[in-house]
Amino acid sequence: MHRFAWQRSSVTSCAVGGMALVAAASVAGTVRADESAAPGPLGESGLYIGTDIGVAFLSSVKIKDYAPTPGSLEFGVAGVKADTSAGLAWNINVGYRFSDMFAVELESGYYRNGFDGFSAGEFTTDLGISAAIEGGDGDFTQIPVLVNAMFDIPLTKPETPGAAGGLSLKLGAGVGIINVSADIDSISAAGVPGVTATVDGDSWEFGGQAKIGLSWQLTHAVELGVEYRLMAVGGASFGTASFSDPLLVGIAEVESESVLTHAVQARLSFEF
Repeated sequence: MHRFAWQRSSVTSCAVGGMALVAAASVAGTVRADESAAPGPLGESGLYIGTDIGVAFLSSVKIKDYAPTPGSLEFGVAGVKADTSAGLAWNINVGYRFSDMFAVELESGYYRNGFDGFSAGEFTTDLGISAAIEGGDGDFTQIPVLVNAMFDIPLTKPETPGAAGGLSLKLGAGVGIINVSADIDSISAAGVPGVTATVDGDSWEFGGQAKIGLSWQLTHAVELGVEYRLMAVGGASFGTASFSDPLLVGIAEVESESVLTHAVQARLSFEF
């Protein structure tokens, strides 16, 4: 990435005599004026801001088994697997480049994937009665807050510093916290008409990501690129599952196993 930069040049006069000293000072002033109007060379440090937008693919969400309390009328779940549809992946980041190959950035964003039904799972009871879980309508959302380390590997460089045309490979990894949310209603049990369940909860969890992409320098301060990222959370809690019939005891804790999100995005960034 490239940015406007103020370059400093020094001129040392080796001439003896007042006229020579004045001439040298005049030349130095001219050089400073010319260089300050031009963009700096590749690889200088500086602040940047970027945004990414594209498609998110959330792997099927597996719900941990929950056994009902012995002797109670509570419901449990077993073998539940929730499928998802492709959705939105958007990120925004602010970073600081320490060199032409290394930067650190703070990143957040918004991911949303539609719920696409249950491919497996059942409601269970302490009495040994079970019913297949089906139906459902809603979505999963994620809001990451991550600190990333970014590495740039130049593949090609423009002929003139500050000009367009540079291509670079970008590698990054980050850790932080991710808010994972599920908002799914109209969940039903096969053979039990008129009764539905709702899951609507979220939790902040430790997570991380890795990403790789290609970036093309449009100007000395603007880059356009494409990237792939894998974001992961070890598990999430979606709170309780409540039933439409108040006489039925809901599921006390709905928890997922690891949540994996793949995203393919276009990127635009500006450097200062």
